[in-house]
Amino acid sequence: MSRGTSTWWPFFGIGIVIMFEVLIVGWAPPGPWDDESFTLGVFGLIGLFSLYVGWFRWKFGTNGLIPWLSLWNDVSRSGRLLCASGVMMILFTWFVGEWLAIPPAGGLILNLIASLLVLQGTYAMLTTGLLNEP
Repeated sequence: MSRGTSTWWPFFGIGIVIMFEVLIVGWAPPGPWDDESFTLGVFGLIGLFSLYVGWFRWKFGTNGLIPWLSLWNDVSRSGRLLCASGVMMILFTWFVGEWLAIPPAGGLILNLIASLLVLQGTYAMLTTGLLNEP
């Protein structure tokens, strides 16, 4: 594999397998902390990270983790979409999170992800608007 190309499917496949195990099977060893639910949460975070890396490599066609603005096709539209998605995720976790079987830490993690989406979207909109250099 050359430096410019990226392979997305192993990360995406591993992420799907781990998330299936976490969400459907639900088995985890007690680990060094003697708590199966904590280990299951760690597995879930590893699965989400693997899915993100697979998505990033598929979407942008390069290795990396940070979606630089130079990789985007339409920065202002994508910024608005990110902000709207982040706000919707925050509202979802606040209002629907009580009725779903989400552990308390899961809501915090979802709100963290949503806040990062809003931050990235705001930055993208500012760089194409107020902070754009002539």
